Order: sequence, then structure tokens, then C-alpha cells
Amino acid sequence: MNMNRRSFLGTMGAAGAVLASGGAAFGAVPQKGKVAVQLYSIGGYIKKVGIEKALADVAKIGYKGVEFAGYWGKSAAELKKMLADNGLVACGTHVGRGDFGPDKVKATCEFNLAYGNTTIICPGGGNFPGKGENLDDFLKKLVDFYNKAAEDAAKFGCKIGLHNHTGEFDMKLKDGTTYWDYFFSNTSPNVCMEQDVGWTTCAGHDPCEQYKKYPGRSPTLHAKENGMGRGVKKFDAILGQPGRDADGKVCAKGVDWDKLALAADADGVKWWVVECERHFDSLDAITPSFQFLKSKGRC
Repeated sequence: MNMNRRSFLGTMGAAGAVLASGGAAFGAVPQKGKVAVQLYSIGGYIKKVGIEKALADVAKIGYKGVEFAGYWGKSAAELKKMLADNGLVACGTHVGRGDFGPDKVKATCEFNLAYGNTTIICPGGGNFPGKGENLDDFLKKLVDFYNKAAEDAAKFGCKIGLHNHTGEFDMKLKDGTTYWDYFFSNTSPNVCMEQDVGWTTCAGHDPCEQYKKYPGRSPTLHAKENGMGRGVKKFDAILGQPGRDADGKVCAKGVDWDKLALAADADGVKWWVVECERHFDSLDAITPSFQFLKSKGRC
């Protein structure tokens, strides 16, 4: 999400290097993550047709799971039934940071468990300092908050985590450490890393390296092509189609999907969650994005 509101086998040598970084156990056969969709991608479409039809349409495309971003006034029981009726799995949800604060974590976990979800991620709200607030001080408090939230959520069988944009790589502490590295170096391994590979690439970093640095923390990733925020004039947010300028020339580095698959599979990422930043009112982005991942052997 933006600030308003992530031949696959490779050679044995490359696989060994990734496994040795701390991902899947050495000698194990990496399992491919399943493909889901972040429902934010079709928020406008859901408003037009309703969540029940939208879930049915998502299933028809071929998606096996969904990640929520709001619940459209539905109860947990209603969501659970709609998912079951369409053969879908809830692989996660996006909430504001306050929803897994000490006073709300119990209710948040209980609601999510009731419809079958255990992974609760914050995509930005409350994760950045306010105007004039010192970043170093803010991040120390943020780390403490996430560590406590992860401990509390674990008591109910849930996990919490953070989803990135470019800011986590652009913002730096006084000693030059990036927000991203400080956060994941100081939080418990139980704090999930939901990497949005489009935003990471957009920020000029290799998403594969993040699984080497912080292994075993990523039940999900966001599959996205994203050139926004780096001078890109045109992009359709469809996987396999990186940003282009007004003349149609590629002007933004796209995600290296083959390399990513090797790293993510070795690390044990269970779900590739497609998120599209355009075409909210239709299925015009999530359909070809699914087909792209299918062409890559993901689904």
C-alpha cells in the first residue's frame, strides 16, 4: 500500500547459499508459497459489488487466499462462511498499530481467530514519527511496542508484524542505520517481516537480501511492481510490468521475480500476496498479476 491508506528453482549452488543464510533447514526441499491477494487492491470493486461477490470472483481467478484491509461491516462468522464457501484461506490482515496495543490486542486476536486468521500486520499507520519528533527516540519506543505486542499476541496464537514502504529504507538514525535495519535488528524474531518487494525495490534495495539478514520472520510477502515515488510517470501496477515513462520506455527497475522466488522459498515464505496500486474499481490488475505468477510456476 502507499502511504495513504509485497524458472524458480535455480542452481543447487545458489540454493545452498540462500539456505546457509539462515532460511530453511539445510537439505530441506523449499516449499513454494501460495498466492493470495490483498483486498485493498480491489477496494473500489468491493464497494460496487459487495465483499461476497468479490471473494467469489477472486477465487474464480485462481487465488487461494486473501489478506484483509477492513471487514466491510461483516462479522467474523460471516467472513468465515464467505471464505469457506469460496475455498479461500485468510492469510493475514492489515490494521492500524493501535489494534495490537495492550488495550486492544485481545479483542483484535479474538476477532481474527474467529474467521481463521492468525497474522496481523501494520502497513504504516502509527509506524512513523510525527512532525518534529526525533527518529532515534521514536524507533526505540516503537521497537518496545512491537516486542510487547508480539509477546501479547502469542498468548492468543497470533503473530503481529510490520509492512514496509520506501520510508523504512530512506529514514536513517543519527548513526546512519536505516529505520528498517534498526527495527528488525532490535525486535524479537516473533515480530513478522511482511516485505513489500515492490517498495523495497523502489527504494533501491534488494528484497532478497532482507531474507538473508532477517531469516525466518516472513509468513507473507507483498508481490508488487512499483515505481511510484521515484520519478515514474506511468505504471499499471501489474506484476511483470515495471514503471515506464510517458513514451512507454521502462524507467524503473522491476522486481527480479526468479531471484526472489529462490530466496523467499528458501526462507519459508508461505504466501505471496498480490497488491496492486491501480485499477481499484475492477479486476483488471489482479487478474494479469495472477497470470504472471502462474507463468512463473507460482500457482
